Amino acid sequence: MAKSRDEIHAANRRRWEVAATDWARKADSRGLWRRCAKKPGLVLSAQELGHLGKVRGKRVCVLGSGDNQAVFALAGLGAAVTSVDIAENQLKIAKRRARQLGLTIRFVRADVTDLSAFRDGSFDIVYTGGHVAVWVADLAAFHREAVRILVPSGLLMISEYHPFRRIWRESRTALSVQSPYLNRGPFRQDYSEDVLAREPGSFTCYEFHWTVADHLNAVIRAGCRLVAVEEYGEQVGDWEGAPLDGLPEDLLIAARKATESRRPGN
Repeated sequence: MAKSRDEIHAANRRRWEVAATDWARKADSRGLWRRCAKKPGLVLSAQELGHLGKVRGKRVCVLGSGDNQAVFALAGLGAAVTSVDIAENQLKIAKRRARQLGLTIRFVRADVTDLSAFRDGSFDIVYTGGHVAVWVADLAAFHREAVRILVPSGLLMISEYHPFRRIWRESRTALSVQSPYLNRGPFRQDYSEDVLAREPGSFTCYEFHWTVADHLNAVIRAGCRLVAVEEYGEQVGDWEGAPLDGLPEDLLIAARKATESRRPGN
């Protein structure tokens, strides 16, 4: 029997609640969270910073905040930041780190497809980055909620791991398709609490391989005007498990929420 969105998200949340400690240890080994508030370019790309512009004093919501490095970077730039994640343990760790850094940040546990904790038009900018959409069963609801909480003409920025990189079979020597690009899933995975472990564990999760077109159409249908779409980056990490040289690393979508009179269908 097919799983519902709520069942899928509950399973994914359970895994991330137990994986938070391991993820924090890995973040500690990199040390970026300690420095990114003063050096935002360590975690936000030049492309992201260019489209964000001056954020000082603006209300920014980061959806799927995870390790909260983007949150700390935006706070360091002077934004009033709200951090949203599905895993309470991720947020607890981020709260502790924010206190160490002397940053004032609002933390809210919520599913990105249900942001009822926020009123319409609560933020000037909504940002989501890294590996968020892969865990989301309803991309349309995700982007619709992101746009709902934006002010008219507010900026929506989606910075995702490029979908082209998700389809390959694990191999060190050759590219071989494991799942066709147009197969969105869900893909069932059995993970351990070790985030980067290749051996299966006891926590069942579900992943989705949304395409570039899926992202763009969801943004447009949510009531946004596209400002820019960029593909960039060439780094291939050891964790990726395939020779991905030549494929773009990141997909960046910048869009503006339409005013009421310009919503699609009006």
